[in-house]
Amino acid sequence: MLNRKSTFTQNLRNSKGQVALFVALIFQVLFLFFAMVINVGLLVHHKINLQNSVDLAAYYGAMKQAENMNSIAHINYQIRQSWKLLAWRYRMLGSAGDMSKHPYNKGTRQLSPNSDSDTVSDTDLDLKNFQEAPAFCITYVPFKPMPENENTCRGMATQSGIKLFTAPPVLASHQEFSKQINEAANLLRDNTLRQCVYMGSYNYMMLAKFVVAFNVDQGNRMDIIAALSRATSLSTDDFYDLDGESVRKGIENTLMNNLTSANRGGLGEVKVFNSLGSDACNGSGVATGQPAKWLNPIRIYPGFSYIDTKCAQGNNEITSVGTELTGDRNTFPHHIKNPGEFVVPQTLVDNINQLAGFVGYRENLNDNYNFSIGVEKNPWCMAYTGVSVESTPKIPFSPFGGVRLKARAFYKPFGGRIGPWYNSKWAPGSNSSEGGKRTDPLLPPRVTDISKIGSVLDIENRKTRAANYSRFVGDQVGLQSLRMIGHYGKAIYELDPRWRNNNMNYVNGIYDGDDAPNFQHWTHLPFDFADRNGDILAWNPTSDAPSTMRRLEIAAIAPDAFDLAYYSIEPDFYHTYYKRIRDGYLRGPGKDFNKSFRPDIGYHKDFKNGSENYEEFSIIKQLLVLKDQDLNLPIQDKFTFTVMDWKNLLTGWVPNSLSDYSLNKDSFGKCDALPIGADNYSPNPATSGNCVKGGSTGYSVKMISSDYLRHQELVLGGEAAGAGPLKNPPPPDTEF
Repeated sequence: MLNRKSTFTQNLRNSKGQVALFVALIFQVLFLFFAMVINVGLLVHHKINLQNSVDLAAYYGAMKQAENMNSIAHINYQIRQSWKLLAWRYRMLGSAGDMSKHPYNKGTRQLSPNSDSDTVSDTDLDLKNFQEAPAFCITYVPFKPMPENENTCRGMATQSGIKLFTAPPVLASHQEFSKQINEAANLLRDNTLRQCVYMGSYNYMMLAKFVVAFNVDQGNRMDIIAALSRATSLSTDDFYDLDGESVRKGIENTLMNNLTSANRGGLGEVKVFNSLGSDACNGSGVATGQPAKWLNPIRIYPGFSYIDTKCAQGNNEITSVGTELTGDRNTFPHHIKNPGEFVVPQTLVDNINQLAGFVGYRENLNDNYNFSIGVEKNPWCMAYTGVSVESTPKIPFSPFGGVRLKARAFYKPFGGRIGPWYNSKWAPGSNSSEGGKRTDPLLPPRVTDISKIGSVLDIENRKTRAANYSRFVGDQVGLQSLRMIGHYGKAIYELDPRWRNNNMNYVNGIYDGDDAPNFQHWTHLPFDFADRNGDILAWNPTSDAPSTMRRLEIAAIAPDAFDLAYYSIEPDFYHTYYKRIRDGYLRGPGKDFNKSFRPDIGYHKDFKNGSENYEEFSIIKQLLVLKDQDLNLPIQDKFTFTVMDWKNLLTGWVPNSLSDYSLNKDSFGKCDALPIGADNYSPNPATSGNCVKGGSTGYSVKMISSDYLRHQELVLGGEAAGAGPLKNPPPPDTEF
């Protein structure tokens, strides 16, 4: 019988390979799921990468906006300091010669009891007028050169007062500035001339030099503000940074450097939105030389008066007369208007004729060389940068081809301050602050406020036309304070070592010398300083060295509590921003800018004194002057509104963390870590404010939603100003 295998056994052997087939079928399904996971994972990865890259690009653009705005903010503060300098010169230098009401007694060389008063007298009318609106008089000893025993200013208090400020602005018909006002101080050495003839003319000339120098200084700074604001508002999709580079190019480079290769390969159009380039906020339609529309110049209408002199028959009697300073010949010194027996030296006549054309307003009220206190920022023109892109990255295992990804982001500068609004309210749609109280109640009225100009005879308007400023928020007195007048008057006299030591001597009837106080220490004013050394402060031309007078001038302009509240102040503007603007923007797209551009007040081109480099002068160095033991001012005891430490300027908004934008109060006005190797401050600051860990100054940057930017009921101009939309909302979603 044959041995044969059963059919069952054969069938069993024929079933081999069925599991492999099953596994092969299952593998395709598993691979499909695997591919889907990889596909979705890569899609999410590229989407996250695209959004993060867009965030960084928008952040970059807003950061460049913030830097430009920080520069403008600090230059705006420089104008505030220049105004403070003019007000101080007018009130302190111009009043210290009085011997009837001034709280510093020149006879006893003591401060009177009322020198501790920080108020304005309400019982003594002459004293009240002297405080509120003094008539400028600088022809007194110990100024040099001065005739012996001459003090035309001794009874000036009775010639002061708001009654003087009644004349309208004088419109100068020409624009070109004379480059030099001739030296006139030597006239006071001429013993053959009777001093009465020219004392009034000299008061006019010195006050006019101070006033015109201010307008030159603030005009130059307004010019650079206008240039930088227009560079920031170049177009809706680009603007220039401080280095003169295209910000759009930087945004694109930032984006590309952070994208994955797949996103780069599938990248579509990169859309950029510069909010300050929109028609409602840029420079379109604005006169050449004026800032973009998101900044509004604050043109003011101040008033100044000076002590004129009239000589009686025989020249044995002098009559002092308070007269308003204008360019109108009717307000010229008496003996220039009425030449007769007493002839004013021709040099003084020429000087006054030259200066007169620049004392009043230019014909165009918007000329940058008219009186201004800087600019105010329109809150309805919000600064922000938007970036929007689309990408179709190539993703492996994509069954439907490429998927289009879109990302968009908006970032804005925040937390900084260009400067205070003139008024406390800014209505939606308005181009300037209107209504409410003045932020600084001691500033003069705006020249563009027609209703105010029409009522300059009102006692309050006349009072505030006299140059003044608030030292702290809520200050109603400013430089009218007897405390300020008394202590600064004492310090002015004690600049003279012979006065301090009671060892004054006269040569041929003239009190003379090279030291301060000295008329010749301002011979570079009002025009030469701008184009030569850039130094508006007192300077000794004989020794070519800083005058000791400049210490008092710097103390007068140093940051105070009001400044901290309303300005973003860069402690070291020279190294942080000035060099970048000078070597970048002004050598690139701004190369046609032909006006003077200077650092902080105290700068003196190419001057070094030992370790002190006056070319790199900054706010930090201004504050170091306050610690000078020879200053003779009670800064810490009585001038408590004065900032003493530059770190206190770090009042910008510092968030607690990347996710918590609430203010970090522990860092406010402090610096816990300076740049490596810096004992006090670094000449190569790592960041604005010069502080690595701690407070900051100026604008920071944060993300903002498009819904907020398009909101129709924003409250940005003060609670009582009403709600409204931005002038520069982002483009519709369908376009951006």
